[in-house]
Amino acid sequence: MRKTKHLEGGMESLRDVRLFAKVVHAGSFSAAGRQCGLSPAAVSRRISMLEQSLGVRLIYRTSRKLTLTEAGQTLFENAIKILNQVDELQSVISEYQLSPRGLLHIHTRVAIGVQFLSKVLPRFQAEYPEVQVKLWLTEDHQDLIENKIDVAIRLGNLDEPSLAVRRLWDGSPRMLLASPDYVKRHPPITHPSDLTRHNCLTYLDGRFDDGRALWRFKKGDEEIEMRVSGTLQVNNPEVLRQSVLAGLGVCLLPLWCFENDFEEGRIVQVLPQYAVTPSTFDHHIYIVFERSRYVSPKIRAFVDFLSESPRFFQPEGDLDQPSVAAPRKDRRLAIRALGF
Repeated sequence: MRKTKHLEGGMESLRDVRLFAKVVHAGSFSAAGRQCGLSPAAVSRRISMLEQSLGVRLIYRTSRKLTLTEAGQTLFENAIKILNQVDELQSVISEYQLSPRGLLHIHTRVAIGVQFLSKVLPRFQAEYPEVQVKLWLTEDHQDLIENKIDVAIRLGNLDEPSLAVRRLWDGSPRMLLASPDYVKRHPPITHPSDLTRHNCLTYLDGRFDDGRALWRFKKGDEEIEMRVSGTLQVNNPEVLRQSVLAGLGVCLLPLWCFENDFEEGRIVQVLPQYAVTPSTFDHHIYIVFERSRYVSPKIRAFVDFLSESPRFFQPEGDLDQPSVAAPRKDRRLAIRALGF
């Protein structure tokens, strides 16, 4: 049985099919060559290669005219349809490189998503209505390529050469916080080791060992790691806030979660002489995406939108102020809220 030959060479073969269609339209190799900037000999050679690839003759050549074979006529009729579809497809695909559109998959931690992106995304989507957002909130580190994530917002200590990284904001350091009532009713806390005798309410973020969270302390050259535990583990800072205000225990959160409570005396800082963190002392917030020569407009638009919009991270009452960037000296205050 004779084997059927197929086009090989991908886009190169498609270009030869397009040239074949031009030859048929123009009526000669020389006329088609003038349209494409090729010599008649080059056109003839490429048509011969196309015939060889397909294993059939497409054109009868004489000194006076070109005549299509039956196979050539079939190829020509179908090539017109296919080439029109290819042109239309290329036009559609090129739109993705011209303007932000399509699905934008974002990953970040729960607190960042709930406290901040929930405020930013409506504004971003109002500005870019052709971008559909898929927001994935977890406490685990997610691989961008494996999970088809376009961008991720992360806290500190980034060491992934395959990713492009842009620093977005200065974060706010964490603090050990408790209610005055809790402090009054329980033994004093003067050293991190005292926390083993206290109810430590912990933010659930995947860094747990047998139900105990890791808290790291630093004072000068002294660094201490403590495994702490308590009656509540949760991945929502507002639940921790309410529990601390109720006098249930001590928690480790950024001050922005308690700003008014702190000012009004409903909350106090514990061990203020220590810097403390559950992960890294680098509190900067970064946005990361796959390193590539071609960054899609939807990713570029989102990265630029966050980078240029510190006003979205002012206290909630200021969110609807006009779109004027804060003066550089005031930006640290405007974006201090980002602690996760």
